[in-house]
Amino acid sequence: MTDLSSQLVFPGFRIGRDDPREAEGLVEMGVGGFCVYYGKAAQVAALTRRLQRKARVPLLFCADYEDGIASHVEGGTAFPSNMALGASGREDLAFLKGRLTALEARALGVRWVFAPVLDLGGRADNPIISIRSFGADPDLVSRMGAAAMRGLREGGALSCAKHFPGHGETRLDSHLAFPRLEAGRGALLGREMAPFAATARLADSVMLAHLHVPAVGDEPGLPSSLSRRVVGGLLRRRLGYRGVVATDALDMRSVSRGFDEAEAARLALLAGADVLLVPEDPALLCASLARMSAGDAELRRKVRSALERVRRFKTTGAGSGTARRPRRGLGVLGCARHRKAAREMAEASLTWVRPPRGRLPSRVRYSEIGGKGRAFVEELSKHGVSVLPWRKGAKEAAVVASFLGPRAYSGRARYEPKLARRARAFLAGKGTLVSFGSPFIFDQLRVWESGLCAFSPCEASQRAAARALAGMLTVTGRMPVPLACMSRGPSLAPSRRRYG
Repeated sequence: MTDLSSQLVFPGFRIGRDDPREAEGLVEMGVGGFCVYYGKAAQVAALTRRLQRKARVPLLFCADYEDGIASHVEGGTAFPSNMALGASGREDLAFLKGRLTALEARALGVRWVFAPVLDLGGRADNPIISIRSFGADPDLVSRMGAAAMRGLREGGALSCAKHFPGHGETRLDSHLAFPRLEAGRGALLGREMAPFAATARLADSVMLAHLHVPAVGDEPGLPSSLSRRVVGGLLRRRLGYRGVVATDALDMRSVSRGFDEAEAARLALLAGADVLLVPEDPALLCASLARMSAGDAELRRKVRSALERVRRFKTTGAGSGTARRPRRGLGVLGCARHRKAAREMAEASLTWVRPPRGRLPSRVRYSEIGGKGRAFVEELSKHGVSVLPWRKGAKEAAVVASFLGPRAYSGRARYEPKLARRARAFLAGKGTLVSFGSPFIFDQLRVWESGLCAFSPCEASQRAAARALAGMLTVTGRMPVPLACMSRGPSLAPSRRRYG
């Protein structure tokens, strides 16, 4: 007889790397679902159907579709980042992004979306949050996060508030290292946790961060995801949260370097977590859970409570009927209506860091750093701007596109000195810097004359930025994080000036 504790284990499945036959074996062991990564849309849809047919208890598939399914899946609509929406200040756009993401995810058979990110994004040296956050202001993050949750629910998906108790005041990537939450108790309760408190009744689930939180008095080596004081004390008791709580991935080095996986799972369950996400060895973990709970009465009680929450999670609300509800066809992915919505989001989010003094010339020298600006260049050309490769000593005005943004396992929040020097040489104090990622790049590079932030590398944002530089759009966004180069910080009134 399969031990029911396996329902709490949600392995990862990376399309193109992992073997579906091994996943079928895990289904036979009784796992509760899978976290799906990568692949083309048809591959993801085929996988979820295949595994669902094997399951005695309906599976729940989940994924990190923070900016639409295109975050991982080829063929979906790519939406601008959360920080882009924060710059727009429009809750209706956050709602729309959530709803359309849910519709596309459901078409794949994925009904649990790990979004929205509720971490604050005001720290320039944080390598993993940045534009994934709505901004630095807890009230803005709360409002936009709540709207995104309502949108996900409207679209038929389960939301996930992450990463509790807040990953914003950290300087390390928890995929690589063990970050310390740089916040005293007052800041922890009044700022970092504020968006989670504001949305506690709306969030379908909460994801735990793997951080050390000195403010709660935990021993230095204990991650918050395994802490009774954080999960049981702050989340369950102080915030009164009664829904499903998931760990962040257990294969992340912030946990895996310091704890045996079975011991980490045991501590997480005892702390108050329900879902054990992406273990390194899910089959071994399932066997270990059965063995550990057999000899530990407290753990058995925690497992029973977690199983009941996961059962309700699967069978009520937006997640109900995970195996039986009819899917929309894959034709909804990347459809014209969704692309139009992405364009509206991108246009509303554009923000001047420093408006230009005059018209963008008809000929510019162009360079890009850390990404690909094909759509940006194409759109500039479409509107009469001749884009030439950058050449030292050229007399034409320079435009530099930056694509620096958060990426798991990179550990990078700034450009390396060599790349920064190269960018400064391109700009030479008289060029235009356009960021399709982190706004903090404007403070690092400094030697630019005018600056425009789009906050996202997606095609819609690239094209919107090009239209703004060509004088076709009015820029109305507000900077949602403090920048040293902006004299009045994040409250700077939006500039409606356009080139020309």
